[in-house]
Amino acid sequence: MSFAQILAPLTGGQRDEIVLAGAFAVARSFEAHVVGLFVRPDPVEAMPFYGEGISSAVVQEVMDVSKRATGEASRKARATLVASAERTGVKVLDGTDAAVGPTATFAEVEGAFAEQVTRAAILSDLVVFGPPRETDRSGLSEAFETTLIDIGRPVLLVTQKRAVDFTKVAIAWNGSTASAHAVSAALPLLGRASDVEILVVKRRNADLISTQDVQTYLRRHRVSSTARIVEGGDRPVADVLLAAAADGGAGTLVAGGYGHNRLRELFVTGTTKRVVAQTAIPCFLVH
Repeated sequence: MSFAQILAPLTGGQRDEIVLAGAFAVARSFEAHVVGLFVRPDPVEAMPFYGEGISSAVVQEVMDVSKRATGEASRKARATLVASAERTGVKVLDGTDAAVGPTATFAEVEGAFAEQVTRAAILSDLVVFGPPRETDRSGLSEAFETTLIDIGRPVLLVTQKRAVDFTKVAIAWNGSTASAHAVSAALPLLGRASDVEILVVKRRNADLISTQDVQTYLRRHRVSSTARIVEGGDRPVADVLLAAAADGGAGTLVAGGYGHNRLRELFVTGTTKRVVAQTAIPCFLVH
């Protein structure tokens, strides 16, 4: 089990460097291929609605400005990929040519951002996103959510606060199907970690969740692990997990995303949303 194809959605912004750094870190570990995907919006669909009375010349001018801005963003995204690849020893390929070692290609498509990203995610082993922000381009948060929920692909959320590091990995464990899926999907990373710690949040007046089964499962895959019980008190579970993982020196937190089947409501109110918004360490999420 491994990661062979990694998708890195690019926007031409500053965070492309963070996303590519995370994608290339995984690619180097697994000699995988990274597809840096830039989505060029359809100029017609991207046009705002002006109503009647607007001349065709004005409409054309607005479309031309939009095309120039998109072209500049595309050039920046490509340049960032090439520069990042050069710094990290990743070979940039043209087209679909194969090569030994970690490689990357720049791909550009036209259409709705979320639709094109999720279409590419279907045949990707891992999709790398930066933490969503309110100022993100249209469709980025939707692409993250759809990739995680509807497409069901593993997502690596990276952060500018800390580089991706798989030396020590923490697992958020609550015995749910979502957390079990996250563990099995993360086996390639866990197999390369020198230290794996399973974190269980203890809630007041709640039964303690056992880690025996998951530790046995990991041993079957030749992964040694330790377990730590963390007192949750009245704090949100996400806050407890993130603090515990960081305090334990973990470089990555593995967690099940949207585990209670409330789907999109959890993106607004649930534990996963808080992890996405507050994470200071990379998070490997699986629905």
